[in-house]
Amino acid sequence: MEEPTQEPAEKRQRTEEGAEPEAAPTGEAAPPAEAAAPEPAEAAANGGDPAEAQMQHEVAWLKSQIPMLQQQLLGLQQQHAQLSQPSAAPAPVPAPKPHNPAWTEQVNPENSQKYYWNSQTGESTYSRPADYNPPPGSRVDTGGEPQQKGPPGANLFVVRKMRKGEYDEFNNADLRSEFSKFGTVTRAEMTIDKETGWSKGFGFVSFASVQEADAALAQVHGSWMAGREMKVEKTRET
Repeated sequence: MEEPTQEPAEKRQRTEEGAEPEAAPTGEAAPPAEAAAPEPAEAAANGGDPAEAQMQHEVAWLKSQIPMLQQQLLGLQQQHAQLSQPSAAPAPVPAPKPHNPAWTEQVNPENSQKYYWNSQTGESTYSRPADYNPPPGSRVDTGGEPQQKGPPGANLFVVRKMRKGEYDEFNNADLRSEFSKFGTVTRAEMTIDKETGWSKGFGFVSFASVQEADAALAQVHGSWMAGREMKVEKTRET
């Protein structure tokens, strides 16, 4: 019986240290091996440059972080877009209507409640009209009396003479007080400047009778009242 032939020790050592890879079967291409960045210590052991190996290792690590950084960036961009969206603007507050001097505040003598009366339309209401907006500090007092035109011939046009640029504090209540000396006053109105709230220096006075109006005309025309010269004439009745 033949004994097994022993391979030389040198050949056996060469086979153990590194066997040649088996060849791919005929007709099939061998898959390419994945290129991995060598560790610096391995590169130095193989005789490579340690600095270059270290750089390649760091580059490979940085590339592996790109997907995660891109995901974080996307999240931050979405948060920024949400925070940058403009909030709904508050509804604008409508500006008040210009003051209509035909409206005046009155007081009901039966219940002492304040109401509003329109000298042009004769309307009266307890609700504040939208166009009743006298300027702050203006003196548009009426003395709590309603305004009503008198009969034909009993209505007077009154002018308080002023120089250009002057203003007058003489108001409806003052006018009624002065002319009530001559009879029953049914209307006493000074024309008010819408911008300043002060009297323009002219207005209207009405009496319950023609005789009372004639007496006031005779006494007040050309006289001085509250520091102003007065001019009085009858209105033209239509």
